[in-house]
Amino acid sequence: MTNKTLDLSVYFIAGPQNFSECSLDGATQKIALIIKSGVTVYQFRDKGTIYKEQKQRLSIAQKLQKVSEEAGVSFIVNDDVELARELNADGIHIGQTDESVSKVREKVGQEMWLGLSVTMADELKTAQSSGADYLGIGPIYPTNSKNDAAKPIGIKDLRLMLLENQLPIVGIGGITQDSLTELSAIGLDGLAVISLLTEAENPKKVAQMIRQKITKNG
Repeated sequence: MTNKTLDLSVYFIAGPQNFSECSLDGATQKIALIIKSGVTVYQFRDKGTIYKEQKQRLSIAQKLQKVSEEAGVSFIVNDDVELARELNADGIHIGQTDESVSKVREKVGQEMWLGLSVTMADELKTAQSSGADYLGIGPIYPTNSKNDAAKPIGIKDLRLMLLENQLPIVGIGGITQDSLTELSAIGLDGLAVISLLTEAENPKKVAQMIRQKITKNG
């Protein structure tokens, strides 16, 4: 693993499926441009992407990992422990329905960051002693980015949940430019976004805006 510290402030999640109008190469290029726009973490999440063959997936992940390394951006793999190990990624991010944190930790060792998604108060409480390095909490607002997204938490309940949290944590789900100020005031370490960056005309400006809001109030 690299010696970079894990700066969660601008956490970008995407895969080729987020640019479905493009070829795989075209989508990869668009993601690469956003990685270089000022984000601090990139999570390779390619659920819904159709590859002609498995090695094509590995090739795209390797290209995006290289771009991340060159940009000084931490490279995280979503769910796929074997891919994370093959790439020697900076980290792996898992959900509540995946293998337990302890089992994943056995596979990836102590040198790889391990992130865990939480969607409710009980999960957040349990996660504190799970061994995860950081948490992703959400969806905060309604979102169309995930077909299986849980019920939105809302700002009021999120504030209460964060009182029980001691781990680095990023908020995710339905985040827009209009909600950045509201979110920056509640003690999150970063914001994880998909469409806010993939649909942005100027990703660099949006990434800068997120970073300024989070670091100002962090």
